Amino acid sequence: MTEDLLVQLIAEVEKEDPVDFANLPFDEQMLRNLVCKLVAHQLSQMEAAHFSQDDVIASLSASIAKLVLENLVLNARLLTLQGHGESARELLERIARQARG
Repeated sequence: MTEDLLVQLIAEVEKEDPVDFANLPFDEQMLRNLVCKLVAHQLSQMEAAHFSQDDVIASLSASIAKLVLENLVLNARLLTLQGHGESARELLERIARQARG
């Protein structure tokens, strides 16, 4: 997986679910490129270490789960800091319901 392909893929994903950069003082495309570079490097390290396909999937799944957890926590913290603690609880409850199916 190349860095350029990841940049293209993230652009496709963001069409459906754009990232809210909230006026951060950073170039958005630079951040996307940096993230894609890091992920491509991680994948190339796994390839160089001869990870099996199952090991790559397990590693990427663990990374995704950690990032989703971190995103959820950051969103809940932001809502709480903005005085919307009840909204944070509702967010967590809604996600829990979705996870149960």
